Amino acid sequence: MRPIPFDLHVTITGGTPDEIQRAAYPVAQRFYGGDAEIDVLSAKAEPDPDAPDRFRATIVFRRIATHGE
Repeated sequence: MRPIPFDLHVTITGGTPDEIQRAAYPVAQRFYGGDAEIDVLSAKAEPDPDAPDRFRATIVFRRIATHGE
């Protein structure tokens, strides 16, 4: 059975791009599995209206392959 190419949209709040990235990747790894190779399809950020000096970002991930495929 071929895997379904699910896109995962992860919304993260953080103060910097690095902080957002460090928080988003573990969510994608948990969803796709630790051995999955994933890619970022898009990433968009905007100021967080509820938290000054913070940003809300939505990153879209897709699984490319699982080791052994």
